[in-house]
Amino acid sequence: MAVTARKVINRRVRYETEIAAQKKEGHPFFPYAMFHDTVVNFIIVLMIVAMATVWHATAGPVDAHHPEGQNGLLGALYEGKANPAVAVTEPRPEWYFLFLFELLRIFKSPWELIFATIIIPTILMVLLIVWPFLDRGRDRRISRRPVGMAFGLSVPAVLIALTIAGGTAPGVISGSNISGNPDIDALAGAALIGANGCSGCHQFPSGGAAGPGSNLSNGSTMFGTDQKAIAAWVGGGGQSAGMPSFASLGPEKLAQIAQVIASLKTGTVQPLGGS
Repeated sequence: MAVTARKVINRRVRYETEIAAQKKEGHPFFPYAMFHDTVVNFIIVLMIVAMATVWHATAGPVDAHHPEGQNGLLGALYEGKANPAVAVTEPRPEWYFLFLFELLRIFKSPWELIFATIIIPTILMVLLIVWPFLDRGRDRRISRRPVGMAFGLSVPAVLIALTIAGGTAPGVISGSNISGNPDIDALAGAALIGANGCSGCHQFPSGGAAGPGSNLSNGSTMFGTDQKAIAAWVGGGGQSAGMPSFASLGPEKLAQIAQVIASLKTGTVQPLGGS
């Protein structure tokens, strides 16, 4: 016990001696530290400008042989222009926003979206900022700061896990490959589901999103094979479920979509308009 106390006292004496020497011989934060930060930031900005200039100067022109241009020395040129003939898109954020993308998939109800987009990220960021003011312990050894270390490691671990999950999330189904069943996929409603991007919110046997829409891998759990009720629900925008209204498709196409969802419930093609 005496040896441990002596080590702590010696460490504290060395610390106070070092602080006193820095206060006597060192420089104040303002303006020295601010000047150094300004110079470093200015150098970084110049490096970015120089890299962008080299990239653009070395990129090949857009011509008949290279309709989308040629890549520069420091990376690819621009992505190809959007094709207006493609009816279905799969918007995905940049990697540093993938954790938010995954949170939006976890919180499925519209009123919960504020938790995914504002409240939870804000709480995590605020805790990271204020934690040094809350944990005022002087001991720097990791073994004696279990709470602080657990919190400090848990936040990036959660963000990394959400980012990986968001990056590997199933994409939007294109075309009529909804169920993997050739008979069901041959129905007109299957093509309508693919063309209107329904798999961006709903899960189907062949893929799609895990939310915020209901899982339709086994059809509708609410309406089963009641095609009239399914068509009314889709046309009415899922009532208060937050789904946009597809009434503009008209009764015929809504009935075709309802036929596919009812067929997913049984695994066999249901007659159009049946129940």
